[in-house]
Amino acid sequence: MEYSRVEKIIYWWRYKSYFINQSEKYEYSGTEQDSILIVLPDGEVAFDLANLFLEKIQYNETRIHFLVKDALINFYPKELSESALLFSYKDINSLGVPTNEFVKKIKELKYENMIDLNINFSRFSSFLLRACHPKVRMGFNYDNSKKYYNVILDTNYQRDLEGTFNMIQQFIKI
Repeated sequence: MEYSRVEKIIYWWRYKSYFINQSEKYEYSGTEQDSILIVLPDGEVAFDLANLFLEKIQYNETRIHFLVKDALINFYPKELSESALLFSYKDINSLGVPTNEFVKKIKELKYENMIDLNINFSRFSSFLLRACHPKVRMGFNYDNSKKYYNVILDTNYQRDLEGTFNMIQQFIKI
């Protein structure tokens, strides 16, 4: 998605503090067990991918949460809804990025790994991952992905869900 010139200026002015230090170090201690936030997209593939994650990580001690739109939570399995963090249109500002309050709320949960499973650019999820400064910011390859993620996944996502899970598993302990 392309920003207009006015949106770029507003975006830069409001959020420049999040992008000042590109080499910012991971700021959370390693004493906590691994924690993962998975941002699920709005499409049908998200349901299959969520089921795959639940099936594969059922007996692991890793703390995993799914970020889901509140209007879609009823379509997911009960196991996922128990570990879901919900967001609504109130958590998204006029530029399509998360509000400062929502970013603070997610930052307080101190996730070490954050995964954006949107195959196409999503202002909300990509900015959220960048603003929270987790150890691993993982997302799929598109035009601006290097600005937002430090681990970029191949886009074979819609064809091979098992392969996508294996790629993610290579970078983080699941």
